Amino acid sequence: MSDQSAAPSAAEASAILKQVWWIPVMRGVFLLVLGFIMLANPLWSVKALVWIFGIFAILDGIVAILQWFSERKEPGSGWWLVSGGVSLAMGIVAVLWPGPTASVVFYLIAIWVLLLGVLQIITAAIRFRAKDEGWTWVFASGLVSFLFGLIMITHQETSAKVIVIILGLFAFVAGVLLVVGGFAARHLGARLAQAAATE
Repeated sequence: MSDQSAAPSAAEASAILKQVWWIPVMRGVFLLVLGFIMLANPLWSVKALVWIFGIFAILDGIVAILQWFSERKEPGSGWWLVSGGVSLAMGIVAVLWPGPTASVVFYLIAIWVLLLGVLQIITAAIRFRAKDEGWTWVFASGLVSFLFGLIMITHQETSAKVIVIILGLFAFVAGVLLVVGGFAARHLGARLAQAAATE
């Protein structure tokens, strides 16, 4: 799914960053809200976990697909489409079948978090090879997702309340990384625009 086309010029890269920087910020805000809800009232969140997860996964999937659409000419952009498809599919399953899903919600969330981490790490690797300066934030977010997913899968005996707290911490940390990464992309776009203007 990598793009073999030539690397964009400074002006082209700046234009792309100006168009897409807000998308990771939006995903980060969604995650921060989700994390705040779960950390503020984990006992209530246990009862609503399936619906909270389902609605969030659908929203996150839509935003990831928007990110792919905005960056579809960039190296590794296809993995955003895959990530969005995974989130949408799992969110729809949770919303349409909340009863059966409740018994396996732990595995559903753990696999979702793990898959998102793997996909983001793959995207970061492709961007690193393409010398895209934004790869570090994608990698950091992917690593956090992968580690939290691994913790959840290897601690299956933990209580529902602990699961909610772990998921809340993941959402909060990943949200901060995405928001910071989005604004870092905006700053990079401004720097590239200045460099292009002086050429």
